[in-house]
Parts: sequence; structure tokens; C-alpha cells
Amino acid sequence: RIFFRNPLYEVKTQIKKLNTGERFDAFVKDISGSGMGLSTSAVCSAGSVLEIALEIPDGFGPLKLLGRVVWSRNMDFLGCRTGVAILNPRFMSVARIIKLFF
Repeated sequence: RIFFRNPLYEVKTQIKKLNTGERFDAFVKDISGSGMGLSTSAVCSAGSVLEIALEIPDGFGPLKLLGRVVWSRNMDFLGCRTGVAILNPRFMSVARIIKLFF
């Protein structure tokens, strides 16, 4: 890990699987400058590329990130947990994440 991973409480985000075009909601459970943990309704295949749109209330609109699924597991009645590595950790994106969550 490059950055400290900060636990979050149910930050809602929109996800789009780039290979299928499927869209769904997810909740960000933890985040750092290099990755995030998501709570999703379905298991995502490792290696899948996702477009993640985080709603950050800083007046600049949604923060769109590309991420690659590293792992995904079914957690029984809790849904699925998915680990995502951010593919384009640009300085301004990381700065917006740090400002909001840290």
C-alpha cells in the first residue's frame, strides 16, 4: 500500500463495468490514494475494469476514477466485498479524496 487506508461509513458511488456497460450502485467502505474497498450486490471478476464516480461535495462534480478489481468475495447476507486498485491516481484526484476523507 502506498497510502493509509481510511475506513468510511457507507459513501455511495456509481459503478460502471467498462467491458459490459453494466451500471450499479456500491458503497465505499474504505479508501486510500491507491485503492478502495467496495460493498457491492454481486461478485465482480478479478481484472475487471470499473469506472467509479464518487460524489464529493466540494463543488467540482463527481470524481471519476478508473479501477481494476483485485479481489471480490461473497460475504453471505452482507453482500459482496470488492477490492479495487485505482488505475489513474492523479494528484488532483488524490488531493480531493484526502481533503474529504482525512
